[in-house]
This record gives sequence, structure tokens and C-alpha cells, in this order.
Amino acid sequence: MKSRIIAERYASALLNVAKNRGEMENVLGEMTFLKKLLSENPGLKRFLESPHITQEDKNSLVRKILSPILTKTSVNFLLLLVRKYRLLYLTEIIEEYQKVYDAEMSIQRADVTTVFPLDDTLIEKLSNTVERILKKHVKLCFYIDPKIIGGLIIRTPSLIIDGSIRRKLLDMRYTLSSLKVS
Repeated sequence: MKSRIIAERYASALLNVAKNRGEMENVLGEMTFLKKLLSENPGLKRFLESPHITQEDKNSLVRKILSPILTKTSVNFLLLLVRKYRLLYLTEIIEEYQKVYDAEMSIQRADVTTVFPLDDTLIEKLSNTVERILKKHVKLCFYIDPKIIGGLIIRTPSLIIDGSIRRKLLDMRYTLSSLKVS
């Protein structure tokens, strides 16, 4: 609970600064890059999160390695996290930044689960259909799950559309089991 509150506050503050500087999208890209960098380099993540590493060493790393490739806004934000001992929450802050960015830009995220990857034509048709249903710009995130047998499942924070074969079979089983045969 505490980490979520911290993440929300820092992400909102970062969004406000980035918005004032006209860098919201750039900062989003950099935060996504940082999240990927930390997931691919567990040693770097441990270094940044370790309470045994001094703030000076962490500051030095941010300035020497990340400063040349990130905007001043992102670098200053990371230095603030170092100073406030909040680097431990960086991944959660980045995830929350994505959420507040999407809300600011009126983008609705939708998770789509299918049995196999969709081609570009189907993705375009699906995106248009979901946007028409939700009346919002939609960002689709795709997942593969062979357990659904066929069809697809679309999940948003406020809506679930389950058009999977598995769901249809379960519904059919329920209907047939409730029938009374005389």
C-alpha cells in the first residue's frame, strides 16, 4: 500500500514537470527504457536499490551513464529519487507514470488475449472496433494463452469481453447441467 502511494505521488509530480516542459512523451519513452534496462540488468537494479551503496555513488552512476542519453527532466527526477531514498520504488513509479500519462492523453489501455498472434490487419480492425465501443483512443496490449482454445478476451479497467471458445464451452456446460430431463 505504501509503495503504491509513493509511486502515485512521484509519477504525478513527474508528469506535471514533464507537461510544463512539453516532454511528456519523451519522458514516457525514457521511463519505459529505464524499466526495460532494470529488468534486463538485475545487477544495476540491485546497485540502485541497495541501502549499502552511498548516494554519491548512485548520483555518479546517474550522471555519468544515464545523463548523456536521458533528458534533463528524467536525470533530475532520478537524482531526486536518489536524494529521497526512493529508487527502490522506481519500477512502480514508472508503471504509475504510464497510467497517469494514459489518463492525461485520454488513452484507454486494453489487454487482448488470443491463442495466436494477430496480423496487422486484424489488429487494426480490432483496435477500431474497441475504440468505437469505448469511445476513446485505445492502446492494445496483446497476450497469448492457448487455454482459451480460440476467440479472444478483451479486458479494460471497466469492461471485460470474453469471446473465447473456452467461455462458450463453460456456458454451454452450465446450461446443459441446469436442464431437467424427465
